[in-house]
Amino acid sequence: MLLDVVSPGSYLTFNVTIAHVIGLVNAVYCSELLDIYKKARKKKRLDEQQYFVCNRDYIKNRTSIKLDEQYLCDASLSKIGLVTTSKDNPDKIKFDVEQFLKIIAEDDSKVLDNIAKKITMPKNVQDSKALKREKLKLELKNSISVENVKIAEALCSWVDVVFESKNIIVDTVKDFEKTLMQYCKGDVDMALRIIEIARTQTWTSCVYAIENYEKAQQLLSKKNTVRTTTTKVASRKNLSDKKF
Repeated sequence: MLLDVVSPGSYLTFNVTIAHVIGLVNAVYCSELLDIYKKARKKKRLDEQQYFVCNRDYIKNRTSIKLDEQYLCDASLSKIGLVTTSKDNPDKIKFDVEQFLKIIAEDDSKVLDNIAKKITMPKNVQDSKALKREKLKLELKNSISVENVKIAEALCSWVDVVFESKNIIVDTVKDFEKTLMQYCKGDVDMALRIIEIARTQTWTSCVYAIENYEKAQQLLSKKNTVRTTTTKVASRKNLSDKKF
């Protein structure tokens, strides 16, 4: 409805003072993070280290800031201590409210200029891409559904290695896991060995790893085959009649 469009809830406010220092997009992004922080705190959804999980689509809908731009904001704001992202999850954020208020209250132009220089460093683009890659990798790991902890950890390790050199998507991980579990039928040691083969060879196909595993098992079986020799039993017929 038209009333929904013009209602106060459809508007986003930001601090003009800080926008001059960190840029308009960063200022709008910080305003939204501050709002999310307040809601998370009220609902007791902050963890012990004051981190909260960001819904990127929600922020995009609220601010029109795209995913790549949000990660760029995180990378920029981290340089001045406003934002800290979790190493385990790039969507898990800690927003330093005190630092935010400190910048707003700062009246030393030299200090503010120094902050502005830090936040516009070209390296931010690279940091943003790195955060996006970590998010993609996390999505791949979260798609692993096997209940066995050892197998799940091994698959995560496989994702870490393969992700660096191959184009891998969630469906690839799911197919690998499905093929693996159907073949191994609960044999954990077998599953771990096949995953290790795929990890070492950076294969995204579980079928290749299984074929390699079977070849290795065949060679091992041949090596372990015990050679048998025919032993003749002494009898009157084969004993010599010679007397000594």
